[in-house]
Amino acid sequence: MLPESASLAPWTALALFAFATTITPGPNNLMLTVTGAHFGLRAAAPAIAGILIGMSVLIGCAGAGVASLLLAFPGLELALRGVGLGYLLWLSWRLCAPNPSLDAREMRRPFTIREAILFQFVNPKAWMMAVTAASTFLPGLLPVAANAGDRAAATLAVALCFAVVGGPCITSWAVLGAALQRWLQQGSRLRGFNATMGVLLAATALGMVLV
Repeated sequence: MLPESASLAPWTALALFAFATTITPGPNNLMLTVTGAHFGLRAAAPAIAGILIGMSVLIGCAGAGVASLLLAFPGLELALRGVGLGYLLWLSWRLCAPNPSLDAREMRRPFTIREAILFQFVNPKAWMMAVTAASTFLPGLLPVAANAGDRAAATLAVALCFAVVGGPCITSWAVLGAALQRWLQQGSRLRGFNATMGVLLAATALGMVLV
């Protein structure tokens, strides 16, 4: 169990951080907007679940020591950023490319839960969120003489906080895409939408990696 002495302030700060990072544009939210626009809100549900599960796994990894490892070895973090950037730029190119196979009527399926989970491991923003939560917020939630059980419970609570706060935030982006679905079926609007999302994805990825 978490220590009874833990104040409300660290949890409030964590909740605000979770809200700010999950409601703002990023690879997950752009992907959910595209999924909602192409397939509707119901079809985006597996991707939403996968994102929340994947983020929980990343937070667990960060809390277990990966965050300290990345902070201690900048080269490892740089390599991770490079892999994530390459994958996101490839996705953005797929969206921007004038390829008929990207038409909504010919796209085969939205992201599965498994694919959305794996997507978190190449998402620089997801890693940033997990590492920051573990290195900045987690220590403030632990007692001075914390043991392994305290750390595991606090890490689980952090992951739960992100799921509770972030779930509605990321879902709102899928709702936005679904609201545009019928309008995008007219003329070349869908192709323009795909290109816009591709450019935003590339810009977001570059912004996160190069800062």
